[in-house]
Amino acid sequence: MDNDVTEHTDGKKNRPTPKRKEQEAQRKRSAVYDPKSTSKDRRAKVRAQRDKEFAAMRSGDERNMPAEHRGPERRYLRDLVDARTTIGEFLLPASILFVIVSLIVPASVGLAAYIILFFYVVVLIAGVETFIIVRRTKARFIEKFGANALPRGFSFYVIARQLNVRRFRTPKPKVKRGEYPV
Repeated sequence: MDNDVTEHTDGKKNRPTPKRKEQEAQRKRSAVYDPKSTSKDRRAKVRAQRDKEFAAMRSGDERNMPAEHRGPERRYLRDLVDARTTIGEFLLPASILFVIVSLIVPASVGLAAYIILFFYVVVLIAGVETFIIVRRTKARFIEKFGANALPRGFSFYVIARQLNVRRFRTPKPKVKRGEYPV
């Protein structure tokens, strides 16, 4: 019995055999590629995944965090940074305050020069402190996990976290200030 022919019990097929052209068109129709709908679906999936990862970062659920924040090594780095109180984390609010004060105090007044000098000193101290923290964190990390376990981009990870205001850090800090990981 031929696959192209649909027969009923009485032996008649009730329609003509489809032409080759019609069969090919039918096969092509089922595999039609609609770039707009597929890209919409892809964007929706990516958005849902991103929302899930962001919620996990706010709550601290490590299973659903993005790959760059997962694992005991990253957790250790985060905890080391979060246990410290640093000048660097107050640098952003201080710079906003500096801009506001600079707009209020006229440049002709001698006080403006001292304000600018003070801000530069704070930035310099924060830079030196950041350098020291990165070195100490690296040493403690190597002591615990070994040099081979040092994640790629760890310095930037530590710097970015250390210069961010504690309240706005993601993933959310899990340790209190002074609670250094063992």
